[in-house]
Amino acid sequence: MTAYVKRASVPPHLVDDRDPPAIALLKEDHQVLRALFDLVETVGDDVLFPVAGDICIRLAIHMAVEEHLLYPALKPVIGAREVDEGIVEHQVTKRLISDIMEMTGREELFRARVHVLGEETVHHIDEEDRVLFPHARKAWEEGKIDLVELGTEMSRHRRELFDRAGSAASDTHTIDLKLVGETIEELPRSGKLNGVAAAVPVEEEA
Repeated sequence: MTAYVKRASVPPHLVDDRDPPAIALLKEDHQVLRALFDLVETVGDDVLFPVAGDICIRLAIHMAVEEHLLYPALKPVIGAREVDEGIVEHQVTKRLISDIMEMTGREELFRARVHVLGEETVHHIDEEDRVLFPHARKAWEEGKIDLVELGTEMSRHRRELFDRAGSAASDTHTIDLKLVGETIEELPRSGKLNGVAAAVPVEEEA
């Protein structure tokens, strides 16, 4: 068990049966991202490039779902501070994704940039698991927010973004990150990672 995955193997990071669908969906994303960033630390340079491409797609879509649906719903319920901090952290992550998307994978600093993206991302998702999500679940238990219906909306939006990115197909070698950039605000409109192979195929949703 590697570092990021091990960190996620204990509460509150684990998906809990008491978690409403909106939180469970995001926690599951967090688990996949941790596993991918652990993979980054072990693979050779020939595999790193497609792994980085898959991470960029998954992370960009994950952030879009949070920013478009979860954060606006939570802000009036739990307060602006936690949500605004998450948005600022997303902005840092987007800049790193933008840098990585403009690279070919052969640059001297490519691996270092992907590693830093992992450090920033795991710090952010750990904070969400430990602080934001428990507050959100408490608000849901008190009837202040419907995280069941919101979870349905988030799942639908997430799938639409993956479909647009071409990641839902069983043959994922034609993923086009340009579509991701066109779909998600503030991400670059083009990049050299277009057409990379996804290291971990996206599971079909029921």
